[in-house]
Amino acid sequence: MPLIHVRCTADHVEEVHRPIADWPATPPCPTCGAATAQVHLPSRVAVSIDPVIIFQAPDGSFRFPGDPNGLSAATYARQGLTRIELRSAIDVQRFSSHMNKRELALSQRKVERRQQMREARESAMRSNLRNAMSSMSAKGRDLAREMMRRADAEPRERARDGGFHVQAFEYNRSNREESRDAQGRRRRD
Repeated sequence: MPLIHVRCTADHVEEVHRPIADWPATPPCPTCGAATAQVHLPSRVAVSIDPVIIFQAPDGSFRFPGDPNGLSAATYARQGLTRIELRSAIDVQRFSSHMNKRELALSQRKVERRQQMREARESAMRSNLRNAMSSMSAKGRDLAREMMRRADAEPRERARDGGFHVQAFEYNRSNREESRDAQGRRRRD
């Protein structure tokens, strides 16, 4: 028997069962016994996810509270940080992309500073080594040149992607550690 919603003349809305054979007639109101008419109500099943909550400071940095309604979120709100709610997967993806670009730029600046310091240090050390090479034997000079060549051949540090992600939106069976075997191959479970 189908379950339908009916509204009576006294404006009660009830769920009732109606035999298919009785269609289109509706049973009387179970509350007051008055005549009823079928009404179509919106579905009560609504699927929604809790938004991802972040706080942005005036300097552009972000804070990520563990609990969106907890103590850290309240503290950030009192400090005047702007509350941002990411309500959809697209919002989360955009934010993750923004954070990864930002982290990559920070990484590139760090790597450039390290490279400059390394080059300055190597230049000073090579100058000292070249001065010392004048008093070395032929084998010593060959060894010093070989060491400088090897130092030049070493790979340089590169900037890396920040790897920022919101775990609930990024991890699934295909990229979780649990779904890979000991050799790193994907399992079909």
